[in-house]
Amino acid sequence: MAATSEGGESAEARAAALEEQVSRLAQMAKTLAAAEARGSALEVAAAAEAAMNDLDSARVAHGDADPAGRDETLKARLGDVTAQATKVYSAATERFARELEPLRVEVAQAVLSRIAERKGGGGDLFRLADRDGDGAVDRGEFLDFVARNSREGFAPERLHLLFDYLDDDADGRLSRDEFARCLIVLYRVSRPNVDLCHTMGLTQGRLVRRLELNETAELVEGPVRESNGAVRIRCRSLRDGATGWAMACGSNGVVFMQQTRIHFQVKRSTPLTSTFSVDGSTALRQLKEGELLEVLVWERLHEQSGLKRLRGRALRDSAVGWATTVGNGGMVYLQAV
Repeated sequence: MAATSEGGESAEARAAALEEQVSRLAQMAKTLAAAEARGSALEVAAAAEAAMNDLDSARVAHGDADPAGRDETLKARLGDVTAQATKVYSAATERFARELEPLRVEVAQAVLSRIAERKGGGGDLFRLADRDGDGAVDRGEFLDFVARNSREGFAPERLHLLFDYLDDDADGRLSRDEFARCLIVLYRVSRPNVDLCHTMGLTQGRLVRRLELNETAELVEGPVRESNGAVRIRCRSLRDGATGWAMACGSNGVVFMQQTRIHFQVKRSTPLTSTFSVDGSTALRQLKEGELLEVLVWERLHEQSGLKRLRGRALRDSAVGWATTVGNGGMVYLQAV
């Protein structure tokens, strides 16, 4: 039996050590840098998961016997450790977001404006950043990309922190989706009938169409402050792809489009999965009705399945993954709020 053998005593010691470790972490979390607290929480959670897996393996090796129920008690304790570590991770991630989102937006604006100056744009920015072509952007490549594609002199130590913030998997490499998040700046229309025009300026040029109240648009270039104090952005509607210049703030200070973090609410329970593709994807957990997800990568159509899916972070536990917003039959699972 795993729990009554020498291995069981070892499992008891591991559980006790992890309980002490997560207790200390919870007490110290607010005094630690957000990146350090988040990394430590991930380490504790991984250690607890490994301990539970070892318990299961030992139990199978001993004929699945646990008459005293000690294995189940240990697993419950390890589950509590994981829950506490997840709570620390979630709080640290939210603190990380508060600290790093302004820098992320600043870097995105600088890079997008610099790219827009180039004839033909920058093409596939991920491939531009992934200089060794290994399918991921490492820390050095990220710092080099920002330096080469912005006019701002961002301090390297700040960019190191930004890299850690974007690195959801904490593996020292940014996937395409993690990298894309760095350059996404979303605006929400806060006044009705905001003009989207082909050119920037007081006369604005030919009208593309009018943006509707609460519509979401992605920054393409800007913001640019005009001589009269008005601020305009070049943006792309996430509803239909319409692109043009729009007034973000009038000369009198009235806000027409507000840069914001966008959230979706779960309307019907649906799985949070590891990849955009449905086939072969691992279900991380089930999203419950009423939960909120912060958008990390905007929804897009999965051609093979006909599903619309987005990448988001659950506010409940900071779990990051892909979820279906609209099914192939039109059923709504997640809705912008």
